[in-house]
Amino acid sequence: MEFHVPNPPTPKSTTMSHVLVVPYPSRGHINPMMNLSKLLVSHNPNILVTFVVTQEWQTLINSEPKPNNIRLETIPNVSGDNFIKVVEAVMTEMEAPFERLIDRLVTPPPTYIICDAFLFWAVDVGNRRNIPVAAFWTTSTSELWVQFFHIFLQGKHLGEDTIVTLFFSY
Repeated sequence: MEFHVPNPPTPKSTTMSHVLVVPYPSRGHINPMMNLSKLLVSHNPNILVTFVVTQEWQTLINSEPKPNNIRLETIPNVSGDNFIKVVEAVMTEMEAPFERLIDRLVTPPPTYIICDAFLFWAVDVGNRRNIPVAAFWTTSTSELWVQFFHIFLQGKHLGEDTIVTLFFSY
């Protein structure tokens, strides 16, 4: 996805891109997504970012300086009494409020979604609404490998020999 604005920009030749950025509701995911958002708008002033967080994160995000073309929107909190319950809530309870938020964002309408790679439901929302989606991996490469091994070995999608071959060929 490349953003290009003609030089010099003129009112007739520029268009506003509206990017929804949706991090997993955890500081280790929110910070990299906000940094990505700041980078996007610093390279192109014709990008509007709507940064979507759960209500519990609103105060933290509002207390940090950000460019004028990054705005904050919230959806309801998700909760659980342990880590697994919170993850389940994130995966099942955030999609509907996010879609309702998109319905309210009409000026300008969202043109792209950048979601945390953990939020697979955001891809479904984008597909239903014909909004292109990019997944952003917010954690380290080593965490990617841990997830890869866990998903494929647990699901028996690939045999152990295939995993070892993949790992040592890179």
